[in-house]
Amino acid sequence: MADDYYSRVTEAATDADSRRLLHWIPAIIFAYVFLLSPLIVQAMAPSESTNVNVAGAQSNPANQLFWIGMLALTLIAVRRDFGAAFRLLRDPVVVLVVAYLAFAAMSLLWSYAPAISFRRLVLQVIVVLSVILPSALATDRDRMLERILAVIVMAVVLNFVVVLATPPGPLGHEGIYDHKNTLGSMMMFAICLCLYGAATRRGTLRIVFLACVVMAFVALVESRSKTSLGLAVMMPALTFMAIAIARPVRMNVAAFVLFAAVFAIAAWFYISALTGYTFADMSMLLFGDTTFTGRTIIWEFVLDVISRSPLVGQGYAAFWGVGAGSIVDTEAPALVARLQQAHNGFLDVFVETGLIGLIILLALIVATLLSAAKSLERQPALCWLAITLVLIVVSHNMLESSLFRSYSLAWLLFLFAAFLPRAGDFERAANAKPRG
Repeated sequence: MADDYYSRVTEAATDADSRRLLHWIPAIIFAYVFLLSPLIVQAMAPSESTNVNVAGAQSNPANQLFWIGMLALTLIAVRRDFGAAFRLLRDPVVVLVVAYLAFAAMSLLWSYAPAISFRRLVLQVIVVLSVILPSALATDRDRMLERILAVIVMAVVLNFVVVLATPPGPLGHEGIYDHKNTLGSMMMFAICLCLYGAATRRGTLRIVFLACVVMAFVALVESRSKTSLGLAVMMPALTFMAIAIARPVRMNVAAFVLFAAVFAIAAWFYISALTGYTFADMSMLLFGDTTFTGRTIIWEFVLDVISRSPLVGQGYAAFWGVGAGSIVDTEAPALVARLQQAHNGFLDVFVETGLIGLIILLALIVATLLSAAKSLERQPALCWLAITLVLIVVSHNMLESSLFRSYSLAWLLFLFAAFLPRAGDFERAANAKPRG
């Protein structure tokens, strides 16, 4: 009897250690993306004379080791309850992510560079598992969020100090990163997370988060990243308005957002047809030129490539940065040949996995919004954060490539937002079932 007692105590202690590890993994991942990865990227950046397509085809050992380590920690944390992990396969978001990755694996058959596609696909599977499993199975969501918010505060303070202490680059301040748009996007997401921290904390912590909102906003302005600045101002307010309208009438806020988006797009085309005000005019207003800062040149080239294989695409991650002799290296205009993305994530998905991949992605966005909206009645602040993050990622993806792209911060936050409002629900639902 004593042996059984001590065995149960040891098992309970082991389970508790596993849960604590599960709560740390997302914070470690975001610390890597916000703070450590930028230093690795700058240390390994190719010189101006280096062929970008050749350099982009090379692997990054430090990056690979980190993500393999994260997957190992994740599997250790859930090793005593793999059943909970498998129950996630019934979730629509997980089903759609798996469907896209399965089709991406199939695309290796027609990929221009199957070895590179396979390596990048394996990394993507590791990243997805390392984010989804801790986000969905963590039993103490507040503790997990506290650690993530601590990382965000450190990143904001560090970048704010660098912005004040160092001169800006020719295009805008880069902070600790290699490009001003990177600083802009990092601070954009930091503002949303710090606003959530200020809304859900009291006393000194609220003051700390409000101060971080101000510091992140200053760094964002200094980056001169117009897209990130616009999204950081508009999306939190629009999400708040959507919740304020939908909640009193008990309407699904995700359905309301989707309806509003479709209505806005239809209204734009209608007004554009009546007035003759085009996207070129909007680009001139926002960016001072008619090409969305050169993006239309990129999009024309990518659309031409898409027309060659519209249904299944060129193969997962087999278009940008796949070495000399690729379509980008041999056919793209000089400006485009030095890029690693189409500056439109939907076009990148389309060119890599065709119409099939694009349809799966659009369905995934809808499923993620519906998933994020489920916590409105129980935790409206958390619902606001999740929907805001999803909307910002989707909007940002129209001008920068994020979704299903390596370990992009926007992609990680998209996955995180899908399961954050329901963290632990899968395990609690299982434990509530009567056992035979």
